[in-house]
Amino acid sequence: MITRPAGDTVEILEKLLTPLQGRRILDIGCGRGNLLQALVERGASVVGLDPDEAMLEVAQKLAPKAALKHGCAQILPWGDASMHAAIFLNSLHHVPVPDMLLALEEAARVVGRGGSVVVIEPLSEGSFFDALRLIEDETEVRHAAQDAIVRAMRRGIVSESRRIEYDRIETFPDAAAFMARAVAADPSREERAEAARGKLLARFEALSEHEDGGYVLHQPIRLHHLKVPVGSKPSVNPAMFG
Repeated sequence: MITRPAGDTVEILEKLLTPLQGRRILDIGCGRGNLLQALVERGASVVGLDPDEAMLEVAQKLAPKAALKHGCAQILPWGDASMHAAIFLNSLHHVPVPDMLLALEEAARVVGRGGSVVVIEPLSEGSFFDALRLIEDETEVRHAAQDAIVRAMRRGIVSESRRIEYDRIETFPDAAAFMARAVAADPSREERAEAARGKLLARFEALSEHEDGGYVLHQPIRLHHLKVPVGSKPSVNPAMFG
């Protein structure tokens, strides 16, 4: 088993994209807005996109200074080179597999030459993944996201500036809290979680590390800091113009 250091995603992003003050950053698949809030607190000018309007309502309350839009990663409603950086935080693998490369191309377009595209993806391993896979096994789509990144680099859409792997550490007071966390991330899991409750709780108990603060699970993360080559001109998505 690969041993990775524990890491905090926001702290890593702050170091990679410094200075954050005044920088225009796009969170693609912003969900409930946790990253938006963290970036606003650090002085960034943030913009968020999500296909779920209910999630956007939650995000707007959490990060009222963020400018949010409803939409999908395949057709970003912003102009060329209008952002300093674009971030996919646990979101690229939720894009339909045939459209993942297009989503990366769109991100490259809106940050422009020399801009940053940061893709942060959970890997298909670790105790958190093994506990969760009973109700949703994302192995295939997570591998597809990594493949899309490789294809984007091979096509010259982006180049890799840095790759970082670390463990996201999650602590839960009990198994019920883990189930609530799993469902909150994706409400469509609720029915499957209830149907598999007994097996899920047993797996959680077996996989967790027991510490004073509760039950600890590890989720390995791979962060790609991608840059749009200065000599390239990312193609414009014709769908934006009807």
